[in-house]
Amino acid sequence: MNFEGANLKNESTLTKIILLCILIASGVLVVRHVGHSGITYWDEGFHAVVARNLTKHPLKFTLYDQPWLPYDYKGWGENHIWLHKPPVAMWTIWISHLVFGINTFALRLPSAISLVVTTWLTFRIAADLFDKRAGLIAAFLHAFNPFLFESVHGYRYSDHIDIALLLWVQVSCWFLLRAIRSGKRRNYILSGVTMGIAYLSKSYLALITFGIALAVWCVAQGKQIYFKKYQSDDQTQSENTNAKIRLSDIGWQLLAAIATVAPWVIYCLIYYRKEFLWEHKRVLDHLNSDIESWGASWDRPLFDYMPLFYPMFYAALVAAVLCLIVVLFKRWKLPELFVLAWGIGVIVPHTLAQTKTPSATMIAVPPLLICLAAVISRAWQRRDWTYTSIWAAGMFSITAISGGRTLVQSRDQFDGLKAVAPFIQTNFWIVEQLIGFGVLLAVFAGIYTLFRQHKAQRWIWFGLRTVALLIALFYAGRYVHTAYKVTERNSEIPLYETSGQRLQHEMPENACFFLDDERVGAHFDLMYYADRSTYQIYNKHMTKPRDFKSQAKTAREAGAIPYLFSVKETVYDYPLFTEGEVDIGNGKTQRYRVFEITETQ
Repeated sequence: MNFEGANLKNESTLTKIILLCILIASGVLVVRHVGHSGITYWDEGFHAVVARNLTKHPLKFTLYDQPWLPYDYKGWGENHIWLHKPPVAMWTIWISHLVFGINTFALRLPSAISLVVTTWLTFRIAADLFDKRAGLIAAFLHAFNPFLFESVHGYRYSDHIDIALLLWVQVSCWFLLRAIRSGKRRNYILSGVTMGIAYLSKSYLALITFGIALAVWCVAQGKQIYFKKYQSDDQTQSENTNAKIRLSDIGWQLLAAIATVAPWVIYCLIYYRKEFLWEHKRVLDHLNSDIESWGASWDRPLFDYMPLFYPMFYAALVAAVLCLIVVLFKRWKLPELFVLAWGIGVIVPHTLAQTKTPSATMIAVPPLLICLAAVISRAWQRRDWTYTSIWAAGMFSITAISGGRTLVQSRDQFDGLKAVAPFIQTNFWIVEQLIGFGVLLAVFAGIYTLFRQHKAQRWIWFGLRTVALLIALFYAGRYVHTAYKVTERNSEIPLYETSGQRLQHEMPENACFFLDDERVGAHFDLMYYADRSTYQIYNKHMTKPRDFKSQAKTAREAGAIPYLFSVKETVYDYPLFTEGEVDIGNGKTQRYRVFEITETQ
C-alpha cells in the first residue's frame, strides 16, 4: 500500500510539473509581440477606444467621448453612449490601462492572462471528469490553440470580449461540476454568480451553464448517472449514483445569475434606457434576422467557422465527439453527459440562429477538446481496441485525406446562394475525412473479430496506438508552430502610436480630426492614441466620401476646432498646423500633416 501510495504521489507531482510547463510555455509564447501597435478594426478598435474612455468615467461607456457630429443612437459604429457589449471585459481592460498606461500591451494583457487561466480550468475540468492524462492533453490543445492566440492578439473578429466570456463560462462550469458532485447549494450559487459575470461579458451566450445544469437534471429524472467521487487529490472511487441536482438547485443558480446582472441592467435602464433597449433588441434579433451580413446557412458554423478552432485535426475531433455520443447512450455517465451537453448546447443554437459569427462557438472549445483528449487517454489507459480504433482511425483519416483549411473567407461570398448546404460543398474534405474514419473503424473492428482469440492482438493494438501517437505528435508540433506564427505576425502601425501621443499633448482638448487615411478602421488608431474624436473621410465600406468641409462647420458650431489629419500627398488649401515623420521600420518613414480647417476655407 505504501509503494502504491508513493507511485500515486509521484504521478501527481509529474502531472503538476507537466501542467506548469504547459502554462508557462503558453504564457511566454502568447505575450510575444502582444503589444503590437496595430489595432484591428473588427472588433478590437471599438473596444480599445471605449476602454480608454473608461479611464475618465468608469460607469459611462462611450465610443465618441465628444460627439462633435450628429449621431444615431442605433448606429453603434459612431455612437456616443456605447452599450453594444456588456461591461465586464472592458472594465478589465480599463483596470489594465490604469496599471500599465494607455498602450496596446495593456489592451491585450488581460486576454493573455485569461488564456493561461482558461488552460488551467480546462485541465481541472477534464481531470475531474475523466483523468489527469486527459486533462493534460486537453490543456495542451487549449494552451496553444491558434484561434485563441489570434483572439488574444486581436487579429480575429474577436478579442478580450470573447476571451472573457470563455473564462467566466469555464469558471461557472467548474463550480457547476463541483455542485453536481457535492450537492452543496453554495456551489450552485457560485456557478450562478459567475454565469452572471459571463453574461456581463457577452450577453446570452453565458446561459450555456444553465443549459448544462438543466440537461443533467432532465437525464437524472430517468437515468442513473455514474460519476467519480473524489476522496483525495490522488484517489477516486467510482460510484453508481444519481447526480446530486434538484430543480431547486437550478433555480438558485439562475437567481444568483439574475442578481449579479440586475444592478447593471437597472443602471442602464435609469441612465441610458433607449440605447440599452435598442442594443438588447439587436442581440435577440440575431436569432431570426441577418445582422450586419452575418446571416448564413445552417452548415456554416460546422463546416466553415469551427475548423478554424481545430486546424489539421477537426475531422478527428468530430469523430471522437460522435463516438462519445454513442458511449453516452450505452451507459449514462456524468463525464460524457457534461461535456457533450456543453459542446452541443453551444453549437446547435448557433446553427439554428440566422445570424452566425465566427467567434460565437468559442466557448465550445474546452468541451470538444476534452472529448478528443478523453478518447486518447482511454486508448492508453484501458488498452482496449475500441478507443484505440477511434483514435487511430481519426489520425489515419486526417493524414491520408488532404484538408484542414476552410476555403471561404468572405462573409458575403454566399449571399443569395440557393444551395442547401453550400459550406459542406465548399469544404467537402471534412466529409471525406469522416467517411475515411468510418471505413477505417470498420476495418479495425474486423481485425479485432479475426484476432480476438489470438495472442498477437495485443501487439496489433499496441502498434496502432504507437503509430497514432507518432502522427499525433507530428500534428502537435504543427499546432504549436501555427500558434507561434500568430505571434510572429507582429502587426505594427507606428504612425498613429507616435503621432497620436504627440498630438494628445499638443492639441486642444476640443480638437476634432478628419482623417484621409482610407485603411478601414484607421480613425480608431488615431482616436485611441490621441484621445480626440476622429472621423474617417472615406473607406471601402462607405458608399461615398464624407463631406468633411461642411461637417467641419457643424463640428465648429458644436464647439470643436476641426483639423485635417493627412497621410496622403494631396495638396490641401488649409493652413498647416503641424507635421512630422515617423519611422515605420525597414529604413522607411511616413509623413503626416495636420491642417486646421478654418472658417474662411
